[in-house]
Amino acid sequence: MDTSGGSARRQVERLLQRIEHEDASVHALSARMDAAALAAADRLDALAAPLREALPLAGMPVVVKDLIDTPPAACRGGLDLFDEWRPVDPAESVRRLEAAGAIIVGVGETDHAGFGVRTARVRHPLAPGHTVGGSSGGSAAAVAAGWVPAALGTDTGGSIRIPAACCGVVGFKPTWGRVPVRGVRTLVTSLDHVGPIARDVATVRRVQQVLDPEGMRVAGQARRRAKPAGLQWAQLRIGVATSLVADCDPATSATVAAALERLAAAGAVMLPVELPGDPLLEAVHETVFCHEAAQAWQDVLRDPSRLARLPAMVRNTLLAGSGVSRVAYDAAMAARARLRTAVERLLDPVDLLLSPTLPVLAPPVDARQVRLRGRDHGFTGLLIRNTRLFNHTGNPALALPLPAAVPADRRQASLQLAAACDRDAWLLDVSEAMETLLAAG
Repeated sequence: MDTSGGSARRQVERLLQRIEHEDASVHALSARMDAAALAAADRLDALAAPLREALPLAGMPVVVKDLIDTPPAACRGGLDLFDEWRPVDPAESVRRLEAAGAIIVGVGETDHAGFGVRTARVRHPLAPGHTVGGSSGGSAAAVAAGWVPAALGTDTGGSIRIPAACCGVVGFKPTWGRVPVRGVRTLVTSLDHVGPIARDVATVRRVQQVLDPEGMRVAGQARRRAKPAGLQWAQLRIGVATSLVADCDPATSATVAAALERLAAAGAVMLPVELPGDPLLEAVHETVFCHEAAQAWQDVLRDPSRLARLPAMVRNTLLAGSGVSRVAYDAAMAARARLRTAVERLLDPVDLLLSPTLPVLAPPVDARQVRLRGRDHGFTGLLIRNTRLFNHTGNPALALPLPAAVPADRRQASLQLAAACDRDAWLLDVSEAMETLLAAG
C-alpha cells in the first residue's frame, strides 16, 4: 500500500468499504478483520518515516487462507466442526508478514479442511459461473478481484497453483520445508506447503523474501542471476513436458503453444521431457494423502460424534486412510523416492521444467466431470493431474498466467514452471523475466 496518497488508516478504511460491498457477491472471505486491520494501520502511521520505510511490506493488505492461524479471527478451516476455534498465537508465516508491516484484512475461504480443489462458496470475480479452484480459492479470488496485491495459501496437491491458474494470477509453491507450517492446520505432513498468491511475480518475490528470508538471500555463485533486463535466453534450457502440453483443451494448447514459440524466438533452448505421471503418481498420491491425513486427524477419527459432523468427502477420505496398511504406505513412499530421483535426473540437463498448470481452462463451478478430448474426467483428479508431482518431489513450482485464452469470459491458461529444490529465488527471477517477455508478445 502506497501511503503517500494518505495515511495507512484512510487507505485501509477505503479498502474495507470496497470489500464489504463486493464480497457480498464474491464470498471470498470467511472472516473480515476490520478492527485488527485498522489497529495495524494506526500502528504503522505512528511510526517515524524511516522506521516505516524500512518495513519490506509496509501497509500491504493481505488475505490469509482459513487453514492458517490468524488471530483474532476464527480458524475454522471450512468446517463447522471448528467454528469456535480461535487461535491465541498467529502461525509463523502470519507472524512474519505482520512483522514486515503487512496488514491482514481478512481470512480467505477454503475447501473443507483443504481436502478439495473447488472452494464452491466463492464466486469467480472475473468469470462468474466458473470455478476459482481450491483449496486456496478465497485467497486467489481476493487477489483476482483487486482487493489485495497478495494472499497466503497452502498447497498439498496444487492448492496454491490451481486457484492461481483458475483466477489468472501468480501462485508460488516453495521448496518443501522452506516456509514453516507451524500454526497451519495439518492435512498431509509430507506434502503441505505454505506460499504466496499475488498479482505478479515481483509481488510474490516481496512476500517470499519475508516468508523465507534465508532462502531468498542466496546470491553470488550460489545461483545464476536472471533479472528481467539481464537474462540471456540462449543460456536458458527449458524441459517442456510435451505430452502434457498436447493433452489439453484446444484453448489451453493454443495459448501454451504461443508462449513456447515466444520463448523459442527469444533464444531459449527447448528440450522435450516426459514427467513421471499416472498411473504410478496417482497411486502414490492417493496412498500417501489418505494415510497421512488419517494420522493427522486421529483425534477426530476416534470420536464418532465429531467424525459424523464432517462432510462426507472428508470423512470418507479419513476412513479410507485409516485402512491403509503400513506395508502399502512404505511401498508408496519408496515409489515416491523414485519419482523424486526421476525429476532430479530430468533437471540435470535443463534449468527448469515447463508444463501447463491445468489441462483445461477454469471449469464450471458445479462440474462433477470435466470433458477433455472426448473423455470425461473427475473434477479433482483432472485439476491436480499436473500439479501434485511437485508436492511429492518437493521442488519449487510457480503458476504463471498467460494472456486470456477466451477474452469473452476472461479465463486464462497458466504455465507451471518448476526448478531444482532450493532454487526458489532463481525460479522467481526466471519467472519474472518470462512474465515480462510474454506480456510484451
